[in-house]
Amino acid sequence: MKALTLSKSRSITIRPTHPFNFDATVHKPSHFPDQLTVYEKGKLWQTLRLNGRIFGAKLENKGAVSRPLVKLTVFSNGNIADGKLKQAAEELCWYYDLNADLRCFFSKFAKELVLGPVIRKWSGMRVSSAHSLYELLVVGIVLQNATVRRSVQMLASLLENYGMLVKFGGKTMYAMWAPGELAKVGEQELRALKVGYRAKFLVRLSGDFAEGKVDEPALRAMGKEQAKKELMKLYGVGPETARILLFEALHHYDAFDHIAPWQQKIYSHLFYGKRLVPVSRMSSDIKRRYGKWSMLAVHYLWEDLFWKRKTQHIDWLEKEIRL
Repeated sequence: MKALTLSKSRSITIRPTHPFNFDATVHKPSHFPDQLTVYEKGKLWQTLRLNGRIFGAKLENKGAVSRPLVKLTVFSNGNIADGKLKQAAEELCWYYDLNADLRCFFSKFAKELVLGPVIRKWSGMRVSSAHSLYELLVVGIVLQNATVRRSVQMLASLLENYGMLVKFGGKTMYAMWAPGELAKVGEQELRALKVGYRAKFLVRLSGDFAEGKVDEPALRAMGKEQAKKELMKLYGVGPETARILLFEALHHYDAFDHIAPWQQKIYSHLFYGKRLVPVSRMSSDIKRRYGKWSMLAVHYLWEDLFWKRKTQHIDWLEKEIRL
């Protein structure tokens, strides 16, 4: 596959709210490798679609937790107008929740027995996704009823067949297809890539996005319950996929409305030091303890665990994720 080379670039400075932890925000070790981003300490490269046009983006940490500063370089195969540079910066600010004010969260739970030490360690970490709502939905679909290893294989196959290889800033990665491109692909053609029943979901959802039936800016402005109602109308979106979208794409910190079986096992270890605790008990305990910050609190503990996994073997965790 011939790569699209993005040789022109422009840069802009972004000042996130403080405190801000760059690496813990742009890189989530709990996310499976997806060939859509490249991370190195202090730097992130990713592709970005704006109005159908493919751009490259490089984020660089130029500040500190207490005085954050991020350099954004946008790459293109053509000229980059002021408006497009600003649009790219605004989208990435949303993707990475760079304008969030989490000081109340940090101060409220800084001394809490379980969460406190993790907050002090990762203060300034934001909920984030390098993907648009559509792209994150695709990831959510391949995660459904599959091991992590199987999900990785399915997305890699889809990208190799329908994605676009992009070169910029010394890196090569994929840009995901536009929704309209996959909407034209037959269900049987997708099934041949061994995505199973998900083929029907992918074709139908891609058509809905291509036809403008999903309004991402409007969803960003909605309250959690209204947004959840709209997301659950989408074909193939169940409680777990909706939770992922509400938290990672729409930044509802209280989107702790569903616990999948494999998550139940990990939460049991994290919060109780036990092999398995009933979902009803965990849900009640966590909501009571962390309230409107429930999902963000879980996120801090979850990501801390997966950062540890980068440098040490955690036997019980490896048995659960099966990557």
